[in-house]
Amino acid sequence: MLNFSKRLLIICEDKKSSKLYFEAFKKDEKLKRDLASVSIEVVHPKDHSPVGLVTEAKLKKLKAKRDRNPYNEIWIVLDKDYHANIDKAFNMAYANKFRIALSSICFEYWVLLHFEKTCKAFTKCDDIISYIRRYHFSDYLKSENVYVDLKDKVNGAIKNGEWVVMQNQNDIDRGCKIYDLEAYTDVHILVERLIKPKEFILKG
Repeated sequence: MLNFSKRLLIICEDKKSSKLYFEAFKKDEKLKRDLASVSIEVVHPKDHSPVGLVTEAKLKKLKAKRDRNPYNEIWIVLDKDYHANIDKAFNMAYANKFRIALSSICFEYWVLLHFEKTCKAFTKCDDIISYIRRYHFSDYLKSENVYVDLKDKVNGAIKNGEWVVMQNQNDIDRGCKIYDLEAYTDVHILVERLIKPKEFILKG
């Protein structure tokens, strides 16, 4: 095992599905040894609006710097979900060199990509959940940790996530903000950091 560590902070908007999901990586027996060299802190702040998440990230970053134990990466897991001030949150995050893992319209879009390659747009999170239950995962509950149910499908989900980004690339290149896209997620980028921790440690 490498004899130095990386620190990764993940701040989640949703204290249920996304927070439970990312906390589960640390408990995965197959990943536990490699992730021992990565300190992963998953947080759900009281103010879980987009701006509130970035504000919490700034506070955590400052404290870590004062403690002389800075984070190597800070990620904000965010849903589009018609939030106010999402543009302000993105600008704040980029100004502070935070990374954002966005799902439109909610984290369940990432869940759906474990089962199919799609750019289907949904207007409400409940619509995605109903779709997942109807066609793929009848027992899906937002309030439960579904990591174990999904982990064998994660490599396919990553490929589907990359495909979704490619489908939106022309719009992005024309200046469309990712939070204005109808069907989008880049959660797979953060997930790859966790399932390939040695690459994270080496590349930073």
